[in-house]
Amino acid sequence: MTQCQRPLDAIDVEALASGADPVFTPDAALHAQACEACAESVEAARGFLTALEGLSGASEAVTGLADRVTRLRVFSSRERRTYALWNAPVLLTAGLAGTGLGLLCLPILTAAEQISLGAAATVPLLALARGASRWVLDFAALAPAGLEALSDGLRQDGVMGLAALVLLVPIGLGLFRVLARLPNRR
Repeated sequence: MTQCQRPLDAIDVEALASGADPVFTPDAALHAQACEACAESVEAARGFLTALEGLSGASEAVTGLADRVTRLRVFSSRERRTYALWNAPVLLTAGLAGTGLGLLCLPILTAAEQISLGAAATVPLLALARGASRWVLDFAALAPAGLEALSDGLRQDGVMGLAALVLLVPIGLGLFRVLARLPNRR
């Protein structure tokens, strides 16, 4: 086989193999007919495309797969109480807690090391409590100014104020329904 003096671009070869117009060289089809090396490239690309199309053939669908993967309804209260549903998360949590307690109770650790590990475990909890208390204080300090700014904005745009008042009705009904269901969940 001889080397081609003007080899076709790979995109043009794929275009010719699929029956489309070449992108870079308008006379690529004529060149491929005259040049043996380029004609072999086009045939190789055509064989590759045929092999790829054979791979995408429809295969037999797994029966009941959608039922196993997709859950269209929420869990009922009986299902939520079933241990089988929560088996893996409960076992994982219990295993992690047991491992942590086991590491703290090992005789390898001295009392000072155990105390320092316990203190290190409480630091994130203290930071969370500190952040929550700061959030409550900031919210209490900013709530009056925020409500005043909201009322000023709603007073300036009358349509927005009316829309906000109308939207209070479905929000109130939704809150009423949520609060009505709370005693029944026990």
